[in-house]
Amino acid sequence: MVRVPASAAARTAYGPGRVVPAVSGVVTVGILPVFLVGGLGVQLQERLDFGPAVLGLGVAGFFAVAALCSRPMGWVAERIGTVTSLRVAATGSSLCLLGTAVAPNRFWLLAVLWLAGLPNALGQPASNSLIARCVPLRHRATAFGIKQAAIPTATLLSGVAVPTVALTLGWRWAFAMAAFVGVCVVLLLPVRVRSEQPSGAASTGGRGGSPGRGVLLLIATAAGLGSAAANSLGSFVTTTGVHVGFTQASAGMVLVVGSAVGLCMRLAVGVLTDRRNPDPIVLITLMLVIGSAGFALMAFPVPLVFPLGAVIGFGAGWAWPGLLNFAVAALYPGRVAGATSISQTGVYIGGSSGPLLFGVLASHAGLSAAWMAAGGVAVLGAVLLWLARRSVAAERSG
Repeated sequence: MVRVPASAAARTAYGPGRVVPAVSGVVTVGILPVFLVGGLGVQLQERLDFGPAVLGLGVAGFFAVAALCSRPMGWVAERIGTVTSLRVAATGSSLCLLGTAVAPNRFWLLAVLWLAGLPNALGQPASNSLIARCVPLRHRATAFGIKQAAIPTATLLSGVAVPTVALTLGWRWAFAMAAFVGVCVVLLLPVRVRSEQPSGAASTGGRGGSPGRGVLLLIATAAGLGSAAANSLGSFVTTTGVHVGFTQASAGMVLVVGSAVGLCMRLAVGVLTDRRNPDPIVLITLMLVIGSAGFALMAFPVPLVFPLGAVIGFGAGWAWPGLLNFAVAALYPGRVAGATSISQTGVYIGGSSGPLLFGVLASHAGLSAAWMAAGGVAVLGAVLLWLARRSVAAERSG
């Protein structure tokens, strides 16, 4: 029997150049079901005969299922392996997209959309773990930034799908094409990766062991608060723009520009972290504070101030998720999937409850009060992160 040398086997495995695009593809496909439903909401409501309440219920249900399943799926990812988990997640998301394409009524749509939260909850911790294992530390923050940039990319793709596919071929074809993209992602996933050692093998830099669970819960709570404030941007920027005097088209352009700025900032923050090596928790805290100023500016019904606030909100208040995953992976190198599944639970809870509570407050007290409240929530998240940073320092010095 001819044996393949270990060095040759290593050469046939894929490194970071293949891993990062694959991870980004899985994350994009995983979030596409909910963003496509939102982007094609007008067509879906007309064809399947339901109102905004059902649409909101579907979106909230997606994130609620993801929040409930995030921790168990982190455990699953640690048991069956990251590459297998990503393959299962992308396959599940593709099936959900295909199921949505053939939805005969609103009940089917709700069921499939809620079910889509499950593979999304598996893909997130698995992708974080794979990046932590396979990407060198000097490029890791950038890799996390690229991975999280896949989410605003999915938002932009959903917006593009409306005029290019939904209004020409029909909304079902948009979901069918997205399912085909998911199948391509599954086929392009690497069979092996260059580094298969546990992420815990990575050095902790001599700064002691991982912090206790209390620190992780503080970070998860802060992430939930930051997500609650930031996710209101995607839902209420255009509504607020029209309220302060913009046309619907102009308000939509503010959303597009803000999303593009947020995408670029997610990448830029990752590159900056790799080059300058700042404390990621401190940097996220600063971003939340700056983002809160953007939310506050959006509370003023002044046409010149509103787009500035939106850009600051997207660029600082919603550009930190990749950095958060990088920070949690660095703090808990021995259990990246499990730890990031807990922090991601906070993100999911905030993402589902934030826009809902924002809408309730806006209905009763006005949009200005709701944006001021969003700014306050972001500041509270920054305070909790500051407390988490102090706790980490105290544990390592003690």
